[in-house]
Amino acid sequence: MVRNLFGVDEEATGGPYRPTDPETSKKAAKGVKIGSYHADIVHTLGLVYPQGLTARAVSEHSLTTGKKELSPEKANTRLKELRDRGLVDFVRDVTTLQPLEHRTTEGNTGRVHALTTRGYNEYVWLAAARGMERYQ
Repeated sequence: MVRNLFGVDEEATGGPYRPTDPETSKKAAKGVKIGSYHADIVHTLGLVYPQGLTARAVSEHSLTTGKKELSPEKANTRLKELRDRGLVDFVRDVTTLQPLEHRTTEGNTGRVHALTTRGYNEYVWLAAARGMERYQ
């Protein structure tokens, strides 16, 4: 597959870690194939575009795909990485401009994330690169 130099590289590796983490944690983080997680999250959010999902909802969707299971915590980490790259942003209340939150579990809420225009363009690019059958 041709690589999109400005978007998601499905082969990219290297998750985040803290300088204080033990060497085993750093080594494990460097081996994480974050590109495939990013692509799967872009795909999931593309399916509901322009609406969004919480990290928990992204995680729950990962269980139905038959691919990699993504915990809500890992989904949140990957969503932050995608926000940092401008592919995802919080859905905001039109009056207060505060991030919208939806109920996730009893007594808990999570912020709603959606693809930006750039993120949606990446979704379309990935769909073309992978073949549309995966995106239906």
